[in-house]
Amino acid sequence: MAACLSERGSPIVAVGSERPGAAQNFAADHGVETALESHAAVAEHPDVDVVYVATTNDLHLTNVLTCLEHGKPVLCEKPIALNGTQTREMFDTAARAGVFVMEAMWMRFQPFLAVVDGLVAEREIGDLIHIGATLGFRAPLDAGRRWVSSELGGGSILDLGVYPMTLIHHLVGSPVSFHAGTVLGPTGVDVEASVISRHGSDATASWTSTFRADTANEAVLSGREGRIRIAAPFHHSPRLNLERDGRVVATHDTSYEGHGFEFEVAEVERCVAGGLVESPIRPHKDTLAVMDWMDAVRARCGISYPAEG
Repeated sequence: MAACLSERGSPIVAVGSERPGAAQNFAADHGVETALESHAAVAEHPDVDVVYVATTNDLHLTNVLTCLEHGKPVLCEKPIALNGTQTREMFDTAARAGVFVMEAMWMRFQPFLAVVDGLVAEREIGDLIHIGATLGFRAPLDAGRRWVSSELGGGSILDLGVYPMTLIHHLVGSPVSFHAGTVLGPTGVDVEASVISRHGSDATASWTSTFRADTANEAVLSGREGRIRIAAPFHHSPRLNLERDGRVVATHDTSYEGHGFEFEVAEVERCVAGGLVESPIRPHKDTLAVMDWMDAVRARCGISYPAEG
């Protein structure tokens, strides 16, 4: 993100961290003039126009509310909060304050997704029947790691599952029913999760998130007339294949130059310049719908976090 902002001509005015020396090290590495010793100090800085929150999941609520209190628009990393209750508090506060806030769901702004939308709308695969996706990699699972820390809001659902859930919701909406299973690690959070769901018009979906295995990390949209294969990594895919009867009938190049974050940054800048409190491309209701689904999956599998209160 730092390199992306620099290349866009959107300078980083200040960086803040609660960890001693972290902000100073980051500032030195990326040519940032001001290093601050707290997150709140960034929101309070008079020259900051927009704050990018990239702290651990447990801190998102506090960080975002602090920014909104100081009238600073926010781009907050996914998942925007630990649960739907926290997310609603953020969005309600933003609405009352008239300040922009958006989840940094960079996948939603990637070039591949616009191509997918076009192929589906043009009925290149007929009725959309099933969506399947995996996202996983082998990761160290010792308790000190952020992604398996209950205190920090870890787990594969929040860290990885948010991507297939967002893709599925974007294409077929919220589930009307689902089955879920998880493998819990010693810290009590999921190191793997799998969900099968049914959506409107009897479309179905299945997804897996895992820290235990290298999965294919692709997504496949299957219809009555063919399928769209979104090449790995599907959440910022460089290529789509349109397939029929086991053959590739068309390939779409969706690669790009750059870091991939420039698309969401451009949307934030457009919305803030226009005085919007939410993005029409990634509206609050979509973020909330996915968060509510994650809440339901975690509740069914018995996963909770101390920071949820």
